[in-house]
Amino acid sequence: MVVQLSNNLQKYTECKLIEGEDIRQCFPEIIGLESTCAGILSGKQHNFVLESIAREGNSSSIIYFNLSVKSLGEYLVFFIEDITELMQLKQSLMQQLNESEIALNKLQRFEYCTNKIIASMRDVLLITTPSGKIERVNKSAIDLFGYKKSELLDNFIDEFIEDLDFDHLKIYSSLLASKDVVKKVDVTFFNKAQEKINIEFDCFLAPTEVKSFFNCVYIGRDITARKKAEVETKKALAREQELRQLKSGFISMASHEFRNPLSSILLCVQNLNNNGNLRSGDRDLYLQAIQDAALTMNSLLEDVLILSKAESAKQKLTVNLLNLKQFCLQIIKELNSVYADREVEFNYVIPQEEINLDQKNLRHILSNLLSNALKYSPSKKTVSLTISCTSIEQPRDIIIEVRDRGIGIPQASQKHLFESFYRAANVDHVPGTGLGLSIVKKAVELYQGSIFIDSEVDRGTLITVKLPINSENID
Repeated sequence: MVVQLSNNLQKYTECKLIEGEDIRQCFPEIIGLESTCAGILSGKQHNFVLESIAREGNSSSIIYFNLSVKSLGEYLVFFIEDITELMQLKQSLMQQLNESEIALNKLQRFEYCTNKIIASMRDVLLITTPSGKIERVNKSAIDLFGYKKSELLDNFIDEFIEDLDFDHLKIYSSLLASKDVVKKVDVTFFNKAQEKINIEFDCFLAPTEVKSFFNCVYIGRDITARKKAEVETKKALAREQELRQLKSGFISMASHEFRNPLSSILLCVQNLNNNGNLRSGDRDLYLQAIQDAALTMNSLLEDVLILSKAESAKQKLTVNLLNLKQFCLQIIKELNSVYADREVEFNYVIPQEEINLDQKNLRHILSNLLSNALKYSPSKKTVSLTISCTSIEQPRDIIIEVRDRGIGIPQASQKHLFESFYRAANVDHVPGTGLGLSIVKKAVELYQGSIFIDSEVDRGTLITVKLPINSENID
């Protein structure tokens, strides 16, 4: 049964899809796959993909798409990937291949016609001897390689295509083993103008006037623009996937983290409205609870905004002279008011207190690391903060070490700690958003620094951050 629909879905369905109806009415391809869907929903199977489904679109055109099935909580999610352009591209390439084969079959019988076809081809054409010596080229090949026709003819093709993956003799031997095969070869080279070219060749053998003697034909097309587009598409898809994961994580986190403060606010407001004879002290207590809940929600939104800004690559370092020792003491003081039953042991071992640093990003690093250490430490336990610097390496680094004796981090969880909204498996009883270390990671990357985690369950955690600084900042 459909519970939610996305935009632009209707063109891929057999009929009008309505929330509450059986999805199989509009996607009959799913019929018979009920057990597979049940396996995905139960976690026995990760996903399932139906490829190259065809539908009649507008103006009797055909659209193609892949239908993949995944689980999201207790629901099945059906994703549609439009591959119409890809299928059309494949059909176009097959059509070009067929046209090339037809032209080459006529080579021995219609010399004049063939010369006209070759001269007008937009694809690159190179015909070589078995040893790779170029015997014939067309205008497209001359334009692409940037050499005169006389410079190409009677020279070996390997001299112009200097690609480690390109070896004419190997290609020829492979084709000779099966003469009816068309071999595809993608190569990258620099033309005479030192322009980087990506070209896709269809390679095959063509008979000559000598019996059992074959030349090698290379028909290629410049795919430089396509390669660039593929790279950009992959980046866009990766970014889109990352944003989907962030959105999913945010929804999951928000549903948990906003529920308690919202419930607290609603309960306090209800009590205030229903009881007009409250004592001043009780009213102040309710108002304080509302304020605390609102501050909790505001803090959560601040974390999300910080992470969003970091993800969009809009943040830049703003370095100013900062009294690092006093800055650390101020953050410790602020956290002491929240975690009154825990202590922070502070060690500052840098000879100079004032250093050029970005105050905002440094606050993100210190406050999140210390807050996590205090949050996951038992009552009456001490968290240590040590600020030091390297004196040998150039440029020298500020070293921040935060150690706690808390619950520790399971080994399996450590590789995911810097993912947004991720929380370790052993912290279910401790409230949190899973954003703190993501924010720290982004801030450290902005500094072009590094972060290391050494943790053991029930023994505690040591997090070390190194931030590069200019040597003149420290005496």
